[in-house]
Amino acid sequence: MASLSLPRVLQLKKNSLDAEREQFEKFQTLAIQKAINAIETPVKEKHVRSTIIGTFQEQSAVTYWMVAIRQPLQDNRIVAWKFCHVTHKLLREGHPACLDDSQRHTGMIENLGKLWVHLREGYGRLVHLYCALLVSKLKFHQRNPRFPGNMQLTADELDAIAENDVNNYFQLCVELFDYMDDILNLQAAVFESLGNARANSMTASGQCRLAALIPCAQDSSHIYDCNVRLLFRLHAALPADTLVGHRERFRQQFKKLSSFYKHASSLQYYRNLLTLPVLPSNPPNFLLQSDFGTYVTPVVSIPEPPPDEVDSVASLIDTSDTVSQVSHFEQAESFDTRTTPSPQPDPIVERDRLIDHLQNELKRMRSEVSQLVQERNTMLGSMREHCTRLESQLQATKSELEEEKQKAEVLSAETPEIKQKLLQTEDKAKVIDEKFQKLKGAYTQLREEHITLIRQKAEVDKLASSLRAAAAQHESSKMMLQQQLNDRMKDVELLQQSASSSEEIEAYKNEISNLRSDLENSRQKEVELESLKASMETLEIEHKTAMTEQKEKVILVTNELKEVNENLERVQKEKEEKEAELNKAKEELNAVKVESGADVKRILEEKEAALQEVAELKQQYQQEKEDLLQHNTVLEADVASLKAQLEEAQSEIKRQRCRMLSCAGEAALAVTCGALDAHEHGSARDTYRLAAELAANALNELATHKEINGNEETLAKSAVYAAHNTAQLSAYIMEVCNVSTDMELSDKLSNECRSMLSATKTCLEGVAAGRVEAGLCAEALGGVRRAADSAATADAAPAPGSVDDELATMDTAIEQAAAQIEEMLAASRAGDSGVKLEVNEKILDACTTLMGAVKVLVQDARRLQRELGDTSTRQKMYRRNPQWSEGLISAAKAVVFAAKLLVSSADETVNGKGRVEGVSAAAHSVAGSTAQLVAASRARAPPAAPSLARLTAASRQVATAAGAVLAAARHAADLARDTEALDTSALTLTATRILEMESKVRALELETALDKERARLAELRKRHYHLAQLEENGNMTNGKE
Repeated sequence: MASLSLPRVLQLKKNSLDAEREQFEKFQTLAIQKAINAIETPVKEKHVRSTIIGTFQEQSAVTYWMVAIRQPLQDNRIVAWKFCHVTHKLLREGHPACLDDSQRHTGMIENLGKLWVHLREGYGRLVHLYCALLVSKLKFHQRNPRFPGNMQLTADELDAIAENDVNNYFQLCVELFDYMDDILNLQAAVFESLGNARANSMTASGQCRLAALIPCAQDSSHIYDCNVRLLFRLHAALPADTLVGHRERFRQQFKKLSSFYKHASSLQYYRNLLTLPVLPSNPPNFLLQSDFGTYVTPVVSIPEPPPDEVDSVASLIDTSDTVSQVSHFEQAESFDTRTTPSPQPDPIVERDRLIDHLQNELKRMRSEVSQLVQERNTMLGSMREHCTRLESQLQATKSELEEEKQKAEVLSAETPEIKQKLLQTEDKAKVIDEKFQKLKGAYTQLREEHITLIRQKAEVDKLASSLRAAAAQHESSKMMLQQQLNDRMKDVELLQQSASSSEEIEAYKNEISNLRSDLENSRQKEVELESLKASMETLEIEHKTAMTEQKEKVILVTNELKEVNENLERVQKEKEEKEAELNKAKEELNAVKVESGADVKRILEEKEAALQEVAELKQQYQQEKEDLLQHNTVLEADVASLKAQLEEAQSEIKRQRCRMLSCAGEAALAVTCGALDAHEHGSARDTYRLAAELAANALNELATHKEINGNEETLAKSAVYAAHNTAQLSAYIMEVCNVSTDMELSDKLSNECRSMLSATKTCLEGVAAGRVEAGLCAEALGGVRRAADSAATADAAPAPGSVDDELATMDTAIEQAAAQIEEMLAASRAGDSGVKLEVNEKILDACTTLMGAVKVLVQDARRLQRELGDTSTRQKMYRRNPQWSEGLISAAKAVVFAAKLLVSSADETVNGKGRVEGVSAAAHSVAGSTAQLVAASRARAPPAAPSLARLTAASRQVATAAGAVLAAARHAADLARDTEALDTSALTLTATRILEMESKVRALELETALDKERARLAELRKRHYHLAQLEENGNMTNGKE
């Protein structure tokens, strides 16, 4: 499409905002050019500060990058080095948007590093490493946008970024390790380029390289702090073996970082610029979570710069020939390995400045020494106080141990009394055992007498079953008595087991001896504490001579004191446990004493009660024996009469069973013959009609008989006929309900069938109970007739449209649509020419291809339906799955409608009455309707069916052809727009403005029309969905509600 090249109309006057913006860009450009110059000196802090302030004023880094990329970064190594330094400062301290604005320049920085890596000496390798560091920083912030540019985070913010997830902790730790590696590689290369001479830090060339390590040191301290916190959290959640690689990598970085800080602290250049922390001699032990409590965050502090004599903004307006000087140095520097000689300062001024600096350094060191001495005194005072507290705690522990010793002695004094009480309990148990043996002998004698009486009773009257039942009851009562005696024996055994308390007393003695050994251990701890005091005194003497040795010994003393505290706490816990065990033992002994006395009294009382019960049972047995003998004669006479009646009733029952069996056999034979005849000579509809007629006759026969006696055979046959034919009718009705598509008719049939079965059940229950109720039989008869009439109505209802017919109609419609498109193509080729012929031919060719693909898809869909079975099987499946069949028919209708829509849209487009967008919309409709047809066909098809694979392939062909139609439509629209391209070569200013205004008005009108059309489309879709829902529910007639 031809682009419109319209002239840009510039304003004749600039407003105040443009002037301020131009002034701002001027100041920023000058500051950036002064910061990134070709002189081998450190970057001026005021120029970098002005650049950073500009990012906050602008709230972005667009101006910085616009100026920076225009500098000779690929020609001058000093300019490239200072560019990396300033960019690093900007990313750390600039506006937060600087990180996002710099992401698009990551590729440029990476290419700059690859360029300078070929210069293997001097600044070439340094620029390459610094570019790699900047790329790593930008990528890290891209992956972790919640990290600020200066990498300074609190512990809560770090946990929030990692979302307290172990996986996030693990990944973040690896990324920080990579970041730290780039920093350490850069600082190692810088120090290696300087050599071992520390005097290089006071030269301009050395300071130019060392100044760039200040932001690196700031980043490294925060990265180190984050790594330590992350590793402690990882070791708290994961096994130590999993994190071996993390610990080894941290240990290597720890050594390099510690060396970096020590080396940088020894340089004179860094003394007034920053204060570096001193890392501990050993890295943190992540396997001990307690070490995290002693961890101290390293802080790199930068003192506040003195106020400039000249205003920073005013200093940007330099009246000297700075630009010419910069251009002079740019011409002198080239892409070779030659170095620029540094300016030579005045030796006298340099000497005076060095003397002043050394004096200031001496004062600072004296103040640090005095501060260290004061800290040592404070630490010694706190240690003395801690030792005093430990001594007081030790005294308290000794007093508590003495009290425990006294309690143990009291308990040992009470032990003989407990033994004596146990002996008394054993004596009482022996007496109770003797009494129990006597009671057992009496029980044995009573049992023998009972057996003798039973034998006498058996000899007197063997047929007296009631007497045997009474004897069994007496036997059960005696067994209960024996169970009670066994319970008493168990209680006595429990008293015997109480004698084992002497063993517990021995255990208590062992615990007392353990307490004594713990007391000896505490005395040993006291001796160790005395040795700690002596070591404290020696530490005070040695601290005056060597500060470092004193610190290490203080650490050792604190560790030992911690161990002493832990030991004391452990001794206190053990003491409390021993006290609890002693109290528990005392309570158990008291409980044994109380229970033993109460059990003896209870056993004596129960023994007396048992003797009384035995005497009463003996008297009761004698009385019952006499009563049973008298009642035996009466029972013999009753048994004889009952036997005669029983024989009479059994003979009558046998006769009734024979009659009922013959009636049931006749009824079953008649039912079987009727079913066989219906199977051979009738259909299912005739069968259900015959069943309804037979059920009505049987119920009518039941209603005519009011009495059962004398009509047993007739009633039995009628009941069997009624039950069988009613069940057969209900089965047919349920089958009609299952295949019916009318839900209301199905519910009505189900309710009438349920009422028919309930009425028949109630009627037959009355027959089974021995009564015939004419009202119930009439109600059942009416239910049978209503159910039969409803089934006949449902069976006569017209069947829904066939799926096969609809698919055939769809196939015919698709063929007609394809033929119409071919006719339109032939007519277009005969009557059109030029661009119109090209457009029409491409659109109609694409539509012809699409209709051919749809035709193949429809044929595959019909073939897939034929594979489901023969016509009757498919019709049965359609009736059993009405929703699926309705969906398949709806999909076929949608395909036909979409094909007709495509034909009409193509016809209108070719004749110039329509638009190309109509063809695109019709192609979308064809693709959607065919997708609906494929989904409906696939729902009931077997997965391994060969036609299913062909149908899927045809669906893909339809999608491809629809895409071709859309592409042809877009191409036609492009050609139309190309022909309507605006020629602005002859337009004047006034004409251009008029056309511009008209174009704006037209655009607003089109936007308003687009909004209206979208609202109209939404309403049409709502109406379409509503009508489709009504059609599915069967609430539409001829397409209307």
